[in-house]
Amino acid sequence: MRTTWFSVGPLIAALLLAPHESARGALGQEPAAEPATDAVSEQDAAEVERLIQEVAQAEATEIVSEDAKLGQRARSILSAVEDFGGIRVEVEAGIVILSGRAAAQDASARAAALLEKLEGVVLVVDDVQVERGLGVRLAESWRGVVDQVRGLVAALPLLGMAAAIVLAFVLLGRRLRDAELPYRMWKERVLLQALLRQTVFAAVSVMGVVAALRFLDAGTLIGTILGAAGVLGIALGFAFRNIVENYLAGILIALRQPFAARDVVSIEGHAGTVLRTTTSETTLMDADGNHVRLPNSMIINGKVLNYTRNPLRRFTVSVGVGTLVDLESAQETGLETLRCMKGVIDDPDPSSRVAVLGDSSVTLEFFGWVDQRESSYAKVASEAHRLIKEAYDEAGIDMPPPAYALTFDAPPPELPAKMQGGGEPAPARAKAGPTPEAIDVSPESDIDEQVDRELALSDERNLLE
Repeated sequence: MRTTWFSVGPLIAALLLAPHESARGALGQEPAAEPATDAVSEQDAAEVERLIQEVAQAEATEIVSEDAKLGQRARSILSAVEDFGGIRVEVEAGIVILSGRAAAQDASARAAALLEKLEGVVLVVDDVQVERGLGVRLAESWRGVVDQVRGLVAALPLLGMAAAIVLAFVLLGRRLRDAELPYRMWKERVLLQALLRQTVFAAVSVMGVVAALRFLDAGTLIGTILGAAGVLGIALGFAFRNIVENYLAGILIALRQPFAARDVVSIEGHAGTVLRTTTSETTLMDADGNHVRLPNSMIINGKVLNYTRNPLRRFTVSVGVGTLVDLESAQETGLETLRCMKGVIDDPDPSSRVAVLGDSSVTLEFFGWVDQRESSYAKVASEAHRLIKEAYDEAGIDMPPPAYALTFDAPPPELPAKMQGGGEPAPARAKAGPTPEAIDVSPESDIDEQVDRELALSDERNLLE
């Protein structure tokens, strides 16, 4: 169209300048004859009209040619994709009109998005109908399954290599987990060592998964997995908050080590011998042989009393004596009894104090120390009570029961003679007890034997052993 316009442009300009030439003749030049001027004007107008029609026809021919080229190109592009086989293309003045039928729901949308990128396309009109027939749907689904199976078969060598990479890292993680040299400095902290081993194994295994994904050119999937893992971790953290809290508490127990296996402890009122500690709970065996399972979070947040960490343990004997008793003599009698007693050590030395001044008695407290590695705390404390009682009986030290004074406005009625008390109290009869040398204060073994049997028979992993 551009070439045609340039060829007729000078002619149109000459025709338009003809009236000016006539005016120039009127000013001094020789004018042309009037009939000739009218003839030329009619011819010029006809020529201009003919030229305009030729230009319009050339433009229309060029537009049709461009639409034909664009349509041919669009058809060749769609014919290269199997999903676009049933789609027809028509082009009018740069507007691409899609019609026909497509088997997939999104086939027409994908075709329209593809053709919009072509140069010269003004607009894409999607008039494609989606095929609803059962046979076409089944064929399309089967074709998709076949394509996926073919792709999987083609990718089997790569998948096998990726699996080999993951397996190699897992085996390496196991070797590092089971090695002894890297964890030698934590050999005394068994629970912490076990957690470190599991952490190393998990970290090496994750590195293997990342390496396999990079080998499969799925590096972008790593960010997606990490993002999903973060969201999943938050959700699981809320859902299993107690489990996570107990697991973290197990790590703190490994760092602090408040007790060891076979230690006698008291945790929030639960006393017993420590059997095992796992990543979630700690198991005790109480004095009756019962199992007490406590969550690790209770141990970290609660009060833990360890009776075994220090082998020396103090016992207390409380005795009430009469208000007329010589307190210094009563204290010395009790202290001498403890000093001569089997199972009570000399360092620290037994001690005594006046604890309470009551209405009818005075409470004395005696303290002695036991080495739990050589003697039973419970047996020594029990024998101390018995021996002090016998020593007071022999010394004639009064240990009266609580007494109350009653005041009456009128004299009380006389009681029959056989109901009246009076006279001297019956003397206490001294009972022959075992000699100090024969007292059994050996460490108790019944609970220890049950603990050893439980640890030998249980297949649950004990992080304290």
